[in-house]
Amino acid sequence: GMTQPDGKCVLFINDVYGINSLGESLRFVLSGFGGRQLLVVIWHPSLLKLIDHFHLHRPPMVWPNPGPELAKYYVRKASDALFVDFAGAASADRITGQVTTAMGSGTPLIVVNVLPEQERAYVSLDIRVKTG
Repeated sequence: GMTQPDGKCVLFINDVYGINSLGESLRFVLSGFGGRQLLVVIWHPSLLKLIDHFHLHRPPMVWPNPGPELAKYYVRKASDALFVDFAGAASADRITGQVTTAMGSGTPLIVVNVLPEQERAYVSLDIRVKTG
């Protein structure tokens, strides 16, 4: 998918196996003159059950995922990239709109970080509790 006629390609990686080659892939696709576009989708295995920890030959990377941070070093300026976190069905329309707009405007790098199940669809509460 690296030499498509229209200069576009999609890279699906996960934070366990694919992150090692992310920098190399970004450099290969985005180096040189403009006109190329790359959509990177990073997904994270959910480790909610005990057996999930034994399906992988090595544990997932530290959380939060360093992939989007690494990708920032492969663009020339902030407007050359879009970084979004997909947090489940509630954010689907907003994320789809942002990605579609970025693709239409020719943004060279689009990174969609698909948050793991334990990080999606929860409500963060900041509360004070008095005991005793």
